[in-house]
Amino acid sequence: MIQFKSVVPDHNLLQKIFVCLALLWIHSSSRQQETGFKDSIAVLNDNRPPQDIIKQLHLTKAHFVKLPSRRMDIGLVGNEYHAVLLKLSSKGTLVQNKWLSVDNTSLDTIFIFKINEGAAASLLYHGGNLVPFDKDRNYVWHTAPVIITSIPSFYLVAVKAAHKNINFRYDILDGDALQKRYAGYQRYVFFYMGIITVIAMVMLIAFLLFGKAVFGAYLGYITCAGGWILTHYGCVFPMLYPDVPVMNEIIKPVTSLGASFFLIIVLMLVFRNVLAATPAFRQVLKIAAFIILLVMIAMFFLLLPGLNSSTSIALIAAWQVGLTSSILLIIFTPLYLYRTGDTAKIFSAAVLVICVMTIVQQFANLGYIHNFFINEHGLTVASVVEIAIMAFGLFYGFYKGKKESEKQVFELEKERTETLQRLIMVQDQERKRIATDLHDNLGPLLAALKINFRRIVNSGDNHREELVEKTEMIIDDSLAEIRNVAHNLMTKGLSANGLVNTLNDYFNGIQQLYKKQFHFEHAIDAVIPAELQTNLYRIICELVLNAVKHSEATLISVYIKTTTETIIVNIQDNGQGFEYQPEDENKAFGLHSSESRVHYLKGTFHLQTHKGKGTVIEIKIPLQFNQSHSGSF
Repeated sequence: MIQFKSVVPDHNLLQKIFVCLALLWIHSSSRQQETGFKDSIAVLNDNRPPQDIIKQLHLTKAHFVKLPSRRMDIGLVGNEYHAVLLKLSSKGTLVQNKWLSVDNTSLDTIFIFKINEGAAASLLYHGGNLVPFDKDRNYVWHTAPVIITSIPSFYLVAVKAAHKNINFRYDILDGDALQKRYAGYQRYVFFYMGIITVIAMVMLIAFLLFGKAVFGAYLGYITCAGGWILTHYGCVFPMLYPDVPVMNEIIKPVTSLGASFFLIIVLMLVFRNVLAATPAFRQVLKIAAFIILLVMIAMFFLLLPGLNSSTSIALIAAWQVGLTSSILLIIFTPLYLYRTGDTAKIFSAAVLVICVMTIVQQFANLGYIHNFFINEHGLTVASVVEIAIMAFGLFYGFYKGKKESEKQVFELEKERTETLQRLIMVQDQERKRIATDLHDNLGPLLAALKINFRRIVNSGDNHREELVEKTEMIIDDSLAEIRNVAHNLMTKGLSANGLVNTLNDYFNGIQQLYKKQFHFEHAIDAVIPAELQTNLYRIICELVLNAVKHSEATLISVYIKTTTETIIVNIQDNGQGFEYQPEDENKAFGLHSSESRVHYLKGTFHLQTHKGKGTVIEIKIPLQFNQSHSGSF
């Protein structure tokens, strides 16, 4: 795999984007107006069906104006028709083989009439998303032949798109130019679908190979985004539903909302570790995804026959509001997480691309930018760039996460190795200590016992009773030392009696032997695994015996409690305290031994002591020791 370097969008990124747009502008500059004819347009303030408009149409009363961009932005409309009257005339000669083309493929219904003298009319074209598709059509554009002579000719264009924003561009082209432009139009569609298909196949392979849900979610996003773009170009409707036009009513809402839904899921999966630190924002993303899914499902109600107008308006409004809100949230998320890592910066760059192009597109729709390529294909190119950048970001994040996971696994193995080495050292030192205890403590007692027996045998009756009493004391001391050594090695009653009962027995024995006062309390509400009980018993016995022998305490308190995930042990004495030096293993062997066991169990060991102020030790150990590790991606 290639070596990735830090991918951070620099300050020149925006400049590069605008340079690319400028190059596109130069490559596809504004189409020059045809020089062989003149065209002008009059907006009719009449929202009736076109047949009714034609009946009362007065050509002499229409006010015609030149429209340089040939683009009409009617805005958000209801369920009514909007009509414009087009006036064409040549400069003296007959202009033949001309076609009127309307590029909007999202119109519900469009009529094109040739207006003759006396306001008579002949229908040239009838189409739209809610009209069964004519399979004999050469284009998905709405086209009709026109005749241009020195005498002005008039054409009525009536459109309807219920509860949508109507924005369309018309053009007058000869047959060859129209065919050439449409061929280029189709090439962009195939180019887009080729790129999207390749990226989708890569995501599918990555999902099957790595089993990461994020690749599956991004595949869903690509599929929905691709469906939306194909709908924008008018390709989905004639290919899939030529005879069921009502299906086209939900394609755009479902694909656009589906793209938003899957992209939010992608963001939640990519940044799940970062979002864990901001649960409120993560909850906002979850709620947004759930609401978008509900709205997307609700769009299928548009297919119900006889759906009343108010319900249809509410559904379309829910689509627009849901889509706008989700886009704002999607844009905000990577920018909000920008400083969390390179993946967020890559996603921010992708968002920047689509945002810049959306702004440019809005200026083009308003007529400030007269560029055919930007008007027709700007968002398509931006979508390809955005999808490619995000796909790169996914693999980059996956690569980084895998490397981080490998590093953490290495660190975990290193820590385990060091812990095992410490345990082996502790075991060796414990064996030495046991040998020392037997040699230094029990050995002299047994030697003294042997000497006393000799003295008893050789003594007279006057001193025998005194010697027997001293011998019994030596035997008691020997038994105490043997019990201490035995308890340090292993207790046989732990598995049978449980941790609490076994500790009670041990404390009672220590109390009788060393004349110390013990205070033992517990609040154990969880099941403690057997192996953990054994380690806890050894840790507590080690620390208590250490306090008994060295602290000169009169009272030793032990408190054990459990939470849902942790067991907490508190050991406290009122002894003389000491200046603890953790690095001095020879002087504090018992503490080091216990601390090593605690660290092996992934717990924490906290000791607080000062001379003359006693000692407090707090231990926290997870109830379930889990060595597994999940990566960051």
